[in-house]
Amino acid sequence: MQQQSRAIASWWRQVSPALREELVTLGPGDLLPGHLTDDLRSFGVQVADVAVALELHGHTYCVHAQPPALSAFLAAARVWEEGWRDG
Repeated sequence: MQQQSRAIASWWRQVSPALREELVTLGPGDLLPGHLTDDLRSFGVQVADVAVALELHGHTYCVHAQPPALSAFLAAARVWEEGWRDG
């Protein structure tokens, strides 16, 4: 899990502030937005396919679960953000 956490931290550093704000609104059980899957995987984060959502013209589109390390990271980011706003 520590390797995954480091990969997520590297990915987070290059994410835009607007996307960071969007991401901290994801609940722990929410599915991962599709446009982030390849990006996270390029940093070495393991993202599981949950189900096939659509097969169209020979292409398969899947929905993805949040990796456990990302859920933990986002939970910490939410706590930090609340403290930053309150302080």
